[in-house]
Amino acid sequence: MDRLPGEINQRIRQEARGAGMSRRTAPTLDSIEKRRMQLWSLTAVVIVALAGASALAAMAGSNSLFGSSQWVLWGAVAVLGIGFVLYAVEKELHLHRLLRMLTDERVLNAAYSKRLDMNRALSAAGKALNSALELDEVLDAILANALGLLGARSGSVMLLDDDGYLRVVAVRGGHLFRDARVRVGESVAGRVAQTREPLLVNGDAANLGLRADDDRESPTTSAMSVPLVNRGTLLGVLNVNAGEPVTFDDYDLQTFSLFAEPVAAAIAKAGLYEAEKAHVAQLVETDRMKSQFVASVSHELRTPLTSIRGAVAASRLVEDRAQRTELLDVIERQALRLQGMVEEILASARMEREQAAVDGAAEEPPLLRKVDLGALVRLAALDAQLAGHPVTVDAPEHYEVRADPEGLRRVVGNLIENAHKYGSAPVTVTLAQEQEHVVLSVIDRGPGVPLEDRERIFERFYRADPNGVQPGLGLGLSIVRGVVESSGGHVWVDDAPGGGAAFRVALHVPADEWREAADVR
Repeated sequence: MDRLPGEINQRIRQEARGAGMSRRTAPTLDSIEKRRMQLWSLTAVVIVALAGASALAAMAGSNSLFGSSQWVLWGAVAVLGIGFVLYAVEKELHLHRLLRMLTDERVLNAAYSKRLDMNRALSAAGKALNSALELDEVLDAILANALGLLGARSGSVMLLDDDGYLRVVAVRGGHLFRDARVRVGESVAGRVAQTREPLLVNGDAANLGLRADDDRESPTTSAMSVPLVNRGTLLGVLNVNAGEPVTFDDYDLQTFSLFAEPVAAAIAKAGLYEAEKAHVAQLVETDRMKSQFVASVSHELRTPLTSIRGAVAASRLVEDRAQRTELLDVIERQALRLQGMVEEILASARMEREQAAVDGAAEEPPLLRKVDLGALVRLAALDAQLAGHPVTVDAPEHYEVRADPEGLRRVVGNLIENAHKYGSAPVTVTLAQEQEHVVLSVIDRGPGVPLEDRERIFERFYRADPNGVQPGLGLGLSIVRGVVESSGGHVWVDDAPGGGAAFRVALHVPADEWREAADVR
């Protein structure tokens, strides 16, 4: 079995010559049996003939003519008989070795044929896997080729998630269910993921840990599970099940393990493709939002600049002092509006740099200090009142939190401005302590925020007013989220009691304040 096919063929030809078989045709099992029957038939004929000759010699023993040579004749007959028997035995040994070699050749040919079929199937599976890029298509191709290669009844692909579980992402046949999860180390598939060694289960192969109750109608008698590993990283586990009367063996497990190697590479490639596709979609969306932002900035800057230029030109033509003062007020208001937009752009850029600092860039994140949120809310409400946006404050005089003071001032101002811009009066600001957090709420009585927009309104450049009726750059709420998250808090929006929107910000109470409040309770 361990000899090369060429060596076996050469030995077969030698033994065939030694057995006295024809050189024109290749020896077969039938020709060996035929040669053996001829050999022993001839041997029997020769022995019978020699025995007859010996009998005739014995009958002629009384004849004086043959008496002197009787023993010589018997000796010659005996020598001839023994020689022919030895010849027959020698040919029988050649035939026996030839028979064993032909048997070995057949076994090798069968093994090579099976290996060739396996290689063809693996090649076809590899082509099918390489032709697909979408992960779902790759997974479906994996199961189709695995079942066809091994003659299995059902199968499943399980991928490792971030929580340390194997999750079923593709199923074919049987009664397994998609999105079922198994912890690594539990069940057959979990143990395979833990040891990274293929496993063959025969006999009591109830399942790989994921069979439904009604699967008992077609019981699994044999199952295999192999790990999917790409460049040393475990991606998941591939499972196949066989119904009666199919039973997997070690050769099938070896084939299945070989099949798992390109499968893991195909899954990794499909995962990279999915990630790149998502990244490209994100870049396209970012580019669209930036283009929208540039158009919005151009529009928003043009309006105050036009007002300022018009007021300046008009002030040169009027002589009345009151009219000039009114025009100067217009210029001041529009200049303040321009200043606010510039500050929003700078604040957004600062948020981006601070996020880069969190991700490992050189710039330092903001310094967090104790801030009197109660006093800050009242100052922001006074500023809004002077701007013609009345605000009701329902909060203690003093409430300390841990945050960036300048950033927190902008958070409160942006939320109040947003409530007046997209909501309606009355606008109320409240403060309430919830364990180690202080929750700031800005409540309006407007139409509220739809559920599908409650996360997107905090994205940069996103505007809930796509028609541009309301002024703005789409940066206010993204600045709010950036400041709050850099302070270790979080921001969200929900429905206000009685209608409207309630924007809520949760900030940490300084550690000593939290301990004192807990002691009082």
